[in-house]
Amino acid sequence: MAEKMKAMAQTALENIEMIDMDKPKAGPGQLLVQIKHTGICGSDLHYYQHGKIGRYVVEYPFLLGHESAGIVAEVGDGVAGFAVGDRVTMEPGYTCGKCEFCKTGRYNLCPDVIFFATPPVQGTLCQYVAHPADMCFKLPDNISTLEGALVEPLAVGFHAAGQGDARPGKTAAVLGSGCIGLCCL
Repeated sequence: MAEKMKAMAQTALENIEMIDMDKPKAGPGQLLVQIKHTGICGSDLHYYQHGKIGRYVVEYPFLLGHESAGIVAEVGDGVAGFAVGDRVTMEPGYTCGKCEFCKTGRYNLCPDVIFFATPPVQGTLCQYVAHPADMCFKLPDNISTLEGALVEPLAVGFHAAGQGDARPGKTAAVLGSGCIGLCCL
């Protein structure tokens, strides 16, 4: 019988319940991360309220959450540079690594990206997730797992500011004071 873990699953529109799920194991090239903090993104709220975003439709039960950090609980075969107990943040998606976009450093445009909390991929509102080690990043001693969960929204904010050519002395409007808006600011 598989070991179980707790998860917060969306079971219907605007309804979340605590459920038991099978606890994953770290496969080859993966880390098993004990989730300590997960942010709630606008996409999570949209799935919660509407059950879909464009062509991505939720099938229940569904786990939300992709802005996460935690502690390495298990290291899979072939993984170097990580140890049980390391604190990490995670890139919320992983890609093919073979297409033109991945090979030119623009892996965010990979058409085959697998992204936490984008149906049918389950999110991180659970106790443990298995994730490719090369998409996990050790946190320095002065960065908590709470702050580590903010790395992805901060990266989005930096990218947006760069796209808008934001710099001292320029005027800009930030519409929305959610996590991404505050990171853009």
